Amino acid sequence: MNSIKKILACIRTADKKFNLIENEDKIAIGISGGKDSMLLFYALHFYSKFSFNNFKIVPIMIDLGFDNFNPEPIIKYLSSFGYNLKIYDAKNVYQILKLNTKENHHLPCSICSKMKKAIINKAAKKYKCNKVAFAHHADDAIETLFMNEISGGRIDTFSPKMFLTREKITFIRPLILVFEKDIIRCVKENDIVTISSNCPADKLTQRQDVKELLNSIYKQFPESHENFLTMISNYDHIGLWDEYEFRKIQNTDLSLKICLNKNDYFNLFNLFEINKFHNNYIYYLIYEKNNIIGYFSYYQKNKNIYLNSIKILKNSAKPQYFLKIIKEIEVMLFEKYNPCILYTKLKNNYFNGKYKKEDNTFYLPLNGKLSNILK
Repeated sequence: MNSIKKILACIRTADKKFNLIENEDKIAIGISGGKDSMLLFYALHFYSKFSFNNFKIVPIMIDLGFDNFNPEPIIKYLSSFGYNLKIYDAKNVYQILKLNTKENHHLPCSICSKMKKAIINKAAKKYKCNKVAFAHHADDAIETLFMNEISGGRIDTFSPKMFLTREKITFIRPLILVFEKDIIRCVKENDIVTISSNCPADKLTQRQDVKELLNSIYKQFPESHENFLTMISNYDHIGLWDEYEFRKIQNTDLSLKICLNKNDYFNLFNLFEINKFHNNYIYYLIYEKNNIIGYFSYYQKNKNIYLNSIKILKNSAKPQYFLKIIKEIEVMLFEKYNPCILYTKLKNNYFNGKYKKEDNTFYLPLNGKLSNILK
């Protein structure tokens, strides 16, 4: 029983750290029949017995239409705990995946993943669940991090908890701090019933390649396994280039720096006495050489960009600065979002002369050629 105690301790730590499970939650568990989802069911069943929060779990299995789909062993096993496995019919998924499969490639995993998430949302709503628990574990998080670095050029992995605004449902990953080796051990020790994957692409994916690469690293550097998981949440020790990345305005001593870290935001709030912070705003500091002299902010909604503010400190407000800065903002937004429309309610003669106006709002289409923006 030591293995399940370790799993439950990890779930409790994750629950406390990320606020995953709340009182009166009704949580849909996506059951594939594999070791991860079956362990998640087993662990949450026992966690519900001693958790400080009163919550219920609803195991749901999606029939994606793959050959040899047989949920009977799982149905029987879950019934021994007093649960009825809900089977949600989505047999059309396999047909859609085959239509989107390129020649000499396996089924497209990214499309499958998106469809499964959409389907489990529908199933969760059908059974009046407010949350969906996925069985992604610590090794999945590390593998996703490396996959994004290798193929996407970004440092990113999935989150322990995510609220979907449109669907009004929350995804949680209670096994986020559990290593796969402990899942394998617990499943074996407790005779947890599993079934083999019937996905034709099983073990033929890029994830499998990254898993094998990481395993070779773990063999050579055993301490790296724990360190990679620590790294994901080691927020106070991140040493990237964001501290040094500026956008220089040519032929001037001016540059723009996007606010990315706590030092940037400290400077922003300290110098400009901003009372209200908007999560959906993007803030930039304006520098003259090494000194901060101003800031601007905007937010994006679809293909519309809303420029909310441009402020330059009074002792630095040289007449030519505004023109240089707004022109650079236009070029930057064009390069980043083209085609889009830039809107602003800021009052300045520059907008009167170049932008179109509707009611109290100025707007400028940013599309076509960059030379048109530079005019």
